[in-house]
Amino acid sequence: TCESARHRRRTMQGKDSAQDLSKLSIEDNFGHRFFIAPHRHTKTLYLVRHGEGYHNLHGEPSLGGDRANYKSEKYFDAHLTPKGWAQCRALKKHLDQAVTHDGCEHVMDRIELVVVSPLMRALETAVGSLGGDDKSCDPPVSRLDSALMLSRTAIEGVRPAHAAIGTRNEGTHEQPGRKSLKFLACELCREHVGENPCDRRRRTSEYAAAFPGVDFSEITDEEDTAWGTMIETNDQMCERAHRFMEWVMRRPETHIAVVTHSAFMAAMLREFGATDQLGCHERVKQETHRWPNNCEMRPVVVIDPSGGGGLDPMFFPGGRTGLDDFDEAENV
Repeated sequence: TCESARHRRRTMQGKDSAQDLSKLSIEDNFGHRFFIAPHRHTKTLYLVRHGEGYHNLHGEPSLGGDRANYKSEKYFDAHLTPKGWAQCRALKKHLDQAVTHDGCEHVMDRIELVVVSPLMRALETAVGSLGGDDKSCDPPVSRLDSALMLSRTAIEGVRPAHAAIGTRNEGTHEQPGRKSLKFLACELCREHVGENPCDRRRRTSEYAAAFPGVDFSEITDEEDTAWGTMIETNDQMCERAHRFMEWVMRRPETHIAVVTHSAFMAAMLREFGATDQLGCHERVKQETHRWPNNCEMRPVVVIDPSGGGGLDPMFFPGGRTGLDDFDEAENV
């Protein structure tokens, strides 16, 4: 049964953890570097690169494509391929089954917000992997926001047909009393700004009509005002990554999924991840800086030592302050 399979998986996870710990000795800790910071100055980000798009299929040499196709208008703001959608379903299945080591909590329940680049392939990946189930039909006009994405018909060589996708908190994922997972588009985590049409976005209103359950309020310009104005240098993209991280750290959520693109994700990881100044082991640097695969999810922890965090609901001051709202007579 499904329950027994989950039990076996949890048992194996526990054994794997025990085996890993049993191999450690005191000597293994010599030379390790640790850094402790207040939890409120940290965020856990679940970085996701989009699934395979038509621009990847026809432009990536490793997939049999020609890099010249990245310059083709045919792949303007490319959609996911059928394989890209399959990658989303595989990630969704993984997240639906992933539990904590004690088996008591689904990992997906930790995610409080999905931040997504306002490009078609990223939006499709976000709703396809982190959203709810496919719907049999589009919702009525009065309840359009109950669908993260409306259904679409196929256009040969441009996009496959796909059913509407519901919100996370309904159907098999329904949890009474819990709000639906919020999806928020953010221009700061878009792909490298250059000359490739696949990286030029559509009008915001066009996305909002196709993805009614996604919040586009953070995007102020209807048209893409960035594409075609420059070719971003690495320094410029890293500066944008800084602004994105500052924006993330100001948000109240602690666990945030970020659905983005390979070049931007790589720039973030180069700029902030496992630097020589931190004294990171070569294995950690390689793991951090490795180029992301299509539809890969890479969980990372961000620490802001400059003090950019918000309130931590788990923090308790203790002492006299901790008794301010405590009535001892009512809690005997």
